[in-house]
Amino acid sequence: MDLLRLAGVPGVGKSTVAWAIAQQLAADGVRLGYVDIDQLGMCYPGPDGDTDRWQLKETALALIAARFAVAGAERLIVSGVADPAEALSGNGHPTVALWLDADEATRRERLAPRGWTSAQLENALAVGSRETRDAYASWARIPTDGHSVEETAATVLARWGAGVAEAAPARTVEAASGRVIWLTGPRCAGASMVGWEIASARWEKGERTGFIDAAQLGFRWNIDHEVGAGNVAALHRLFSGAGARTTIVAAPFEIAPSDVRAAFPGADVLFVRLHADASTTRDRVRRRVGGDGPRVIGDDLIGASREVVEGVVATAMRQRQEPLREGEVLVETTGSTVAEVAALIVAHLAG
Repeated sequence: MDLLRLAGVPGVGKSTVAWAIAQQLAADGVRLGYVDIDQLGMCYPGPDGDTDRWQLKETALALIAARFAVAGAERLIVSGVADPAEALSGNGHPTVALWLDADEATRRERLAPRGWTSAQLENALAVGSRETRDAYASWARIPTDGHSVEETAATVLARWGAGVAEAAPARTVEAASGRVIWLTGPRCAGASMVGWEIASARWEKGERTGFIDAAQLGFRWNIDHEVGAGNVAALHRLFSGAGARTTIVAAPFEIAPSDVRAAFPGADVLFVRLHADASTTRDRVRRRVGGDGPRVIGDDLIGASREVVEGVVATAMRQRQEPLREGEVLVETTGSTVAEVAALIVAHLAG
């Protein structure tokens, strides 16, 4: 398996271009995986000596890349930030590393829809300009100004296909096992929002805690072997080894508790299943269609049709009727705020 790293500062288009390349290769029948490295480092406060979590994310990538290779992937695409001041760490696989560039005006235009405050935007632009200027020389640069996503994707593919770098040894990590809070339920029941609320409260108290969006670790095409639960387990072990006593996971309903237990042998896992009624689910889906909430790669609800909305609601209602699976604790979210649902779960943990 060989690997493509697309890095750069916010607004250069790294995730958008990476996803476009993934879709193209998948259509061509390539056995392929995709991950955004930012999803591999949500463990706060950062480990001692690695407060920015650069090393944590690179180690996590080596672990996840190894799992994709075992699953049969021929290629793995990785987008996301990288330490601009250091040479790229080895991940155990031949890697081509490309740094996407864009001037400040282009980045400002692309970042505007994210809804950041003026101060957040200006800070991101200033830091981005500095990191772009000082990025380590080993990164090959590709400008994206004035180019469509398709044009940049074609340029990247040509560079990737031109040859791969020498493979470097992957790092290993000795990991412990902390508690796992596994939040699941039908789509738009609120697992991600509630999980983030619980994690954020712990971070504010300085309690080292991991957060994992399981769906973001399971992107694969033309590969029969499921990788999501195993990737989550590998990342959880890494977070635990870094001192996180709890890892909070937001996961699709389709990952059954039995699969989780197989991936987390002997771990202390609390399974929480969230439900919402049809009206609440429909409202949440429609808000997602309109762009409400955090934007994550692969979100097929952005701009979705009415038919898609009703299909999601129908599936959610069918899943809502399924009996609780072994070990699941039911929490109804209809009529409650995210904070209220999070408080219920925290109270259950305390009890």
